[in-house]
Amino acid sequence: MTRQEFLKQLPQLAKDYKPAPDVGKHLSNLTLVIIVGSSGVGKTSLMYKLGLSYIVADNTRLPRPEEKEGIDYHFRQDYDKVVEDLKGGRFVQVAIDSSRDLKATRDNSFPDSGIAIMAVVYDAVPIFRNLGFKNTISIHVTPPSFDEWMRRLEAHKLSMEYQIRRLSGAARTLEFALSDQQMHFVLNDNLQAAAAQVKGILNGKIDIEREGKAKKIAQQLLEYVQYNKDLTK
Repeated sequence: MTRQEFLKQLPQLAKDYKPAPDVGKHLSNLTLVIIVGSSGVGKTSLMYKLGLSYIVADNTRLPRPEEKEGIDYHFRQDYDKVVEDLKGGRFVQVAIDSSRDLKATRDNSFPDSGIAIMAVVYDAVPIFRNLGFKNTISIHVTPPSFDEWMRRLEAHKLSMEYQIRRLSGAARTLEFALSDQQMHFVLNDNLQAAAAQVKGILNGKIDIEREGKAKKIAQQLLEYVQYNKDLTK
């Protein structure tokens, strides 16, 4: 099956999708830490630092220059098998992303119990909260400053057009996070300190000072992107 053939039938497959009865039954034994944040804030590094079961979703688009197989996504071009998995209901959830590709999470990616962690696009957060997990904890990762954020993005050596697209997505992510009453804000100024802050959240011990600073910076970043309207088109 070619990519074009797959993309042509994907919208209907996604629209009609229902997990098989046995899929996701174990999620009620699992706490999911939902990590939200814009490109370049250090989500992946933080998740690895925490040492929790790290969930990687499937994606049928090609990887971007800075992305790695098995870390950012499982990049799948085995379209016949993907269609088979969709028809068989082998995913916990499915979505179509901005490139019209499938973004989905396989049932066997999740452990049977304990705590797992996963980076989730902002508009999928409500979906994951309603999948039947024992508990979900939502965390927005915030860089220490706008300048540091830009430095991290530039380190990926992306084109200016692509950086602008990333900033546009960042505006929507920040708007969602700042309006979400369940969202915690973690300051990623130092990886060890950020990991300690997350561990505190998991143990019910909130670092009010760091959380407040992270949220304030997130508000400043959103104001900057909104002020520069060309970045959000």
